[in-house]
Amino acid sequence: MKNRKYSRITSGTALATITVWGAIAGGCGGGEETQVTAAPAPRQYTPPSDPTPSVISVADLMAQLSIDNRVMLPENQAPSTTEERKAVLVFFDAFARGDNESLRPMLTGLDQRELNSMVDTGVWDDATRDISSIEVQTGTNEFGQKCALSIFEVNYEYQPQLWYYEVDGENPEFESAPCPPGILDELSGDWIEAWHKILGEEIALGDQPDEEFDPINRDLDPRNDDEPSAGGGSGSGTTPSSTRPSPGGGSKKRPPRQPRKPPGPG
Repeated sequence: MKNRKYSRITSGTALATITVWGAIAGGCGGGEETQVTAAPAPRQYTPPSDPTPSVISVADLMAQLSIDNRVMLPENQAPSTTEERKAVLVFFDAFARGDNESLRPMLTGLDQRELNSMVDTGVWDDATRDISSIEVQTGTNEFGQKCALSIFEVNYEYQPQLWYYEVDGENPEFESAPCPPGILDELSGDWIEAWHKILGEEIALGDQPDEEFDPINRDLDPRNDDEPSAGGGSGSGTTPSSTRPSPGGGSKKRPPRQPRKPPGPG
């Protein structure tokens, strides 16, 4: 009789012995009895504890938030997170609708005061009534600040404005950037990068010292016109009184004045 092989199970063993031998030998015949062992328990899948949410498209967000169709934010120019996209869309939607109450809490203190002044004087209503479109693109400056560049079309005219913004949960905050005059005609390529380049040039120009001006000193006393000074010139100033600067930068002679009698009776 052939010897049968069995796996020894010692007392107190919690799990059955797992072997693949029976599966391998089963296809070889031989009539030997194979030992049946317990199958391992299936492993349960545990999803990641903090999955990264996918970014919602601009079109879907505009539908969800009922954003005015005049706000145009291209997908390739939109922020990289859903929360930032929401903040930018809601911010410019307030402009399109002329909704100063919704806009005010999203502005910094200085811009809030500017908005209040516009509302009080009626400028806000005049400026927002005829908005045809608001083109928006986002990015960052060289310091990593988040930017939103907007081009407002009002009465067939285009008005640019750059904003810096931060999104902290439900409290986004926008701050207007300085706007150099005529900047729209100088923007090309990456508009946000070009804006900061032009702004930097304006700031550098403003930091240059003012041109020094040396005033011309002239002796206005006619009694000294014909009396040479100790230094060989006439008058008491550094520039001879017989000359005056011309508009072209040169100088020309002036005719000598007639002597005037000293003040006295009769």
